[in-house]
Amino acid sequence: MPEAPYPWPRNSWTILSKIIRAWFSVETGGSDVTQKRIAEVAKVQQSQVSTNKAFLQAINIVSKDGTSLTEAGKRLGIGLYNDNEGMRRQGFELIIRATPILKDMLEIVRGRGALKTDDFFDEVALRVGGKTEGFVTGTAILLQILTLSGTAEIADNTIRPSKSNVPEQTFHSEKEPPPAENKPTQGSAALNRIPIAVSTNSVWYIEVGKEPKPEEIQKFLEMQKLMFS
Repeated sequence: MPEAPYPWPRNSWTILSKIIRAWFSVETGGSDVTQKRIAEVAKVQQSQVSTNKAFLQAINIVSKDGTSLTEAGKRLGIGLYNDNEGMRRQGFELIIRATPILKDMLEIVRGRGALKTDDFFDEVALRVGGKTEGFVTGTAILLQILTLSGTAEIADNTIRPSKSNVPEQTFHSEKEPPPAENKPTQGSAALNRIPIAVSTNSVWYIEVGKEPKPEEIQKFLEMQKLMFS
């Protein structure tokens, strides 16, 4: 029996984000969660909710039974509802982790360091069994999710890992060495550091052997006299 085609969406991310935002509002507002009510709140046609629901399920925004938002969907929903970028990114990151096609594509981008958008589309086609109806719209949304999550960025038709969100296991920067401590050198290890108060706001230090000989002390005193006389 042939595999069912991937459930691509019928509308752009603009419409899908309105549906997710409205779904969150209805689900947390105490109303019955129905496609009709979600469409009313989102100000879209009810058919747009029903035809896009399978895709939202496939990318783990809507639960498998189609009755509620997933944890990722709720985080994305509240981020869209409150215009909270941090929550939106958390939602997108959970979506990527839970969605094999998104996870694979992010790993490819990170592994290669750069990927042309045409190659991105072809890699997706290889994983979903070809370019069926809704492929272009859906793959463009997958790319948007990667960029909106902050894990990838696009410029000049080239996708690259985001510089601000590079995983530790992919890129290891050399750590700066810790600051050098003022440890005694081998030659001064057996010396005692003695403070000498020369005034109320000045202290000098001298290093003296543990058991100085009387003649060494006398010589030191004579040298100080010569230096400061």
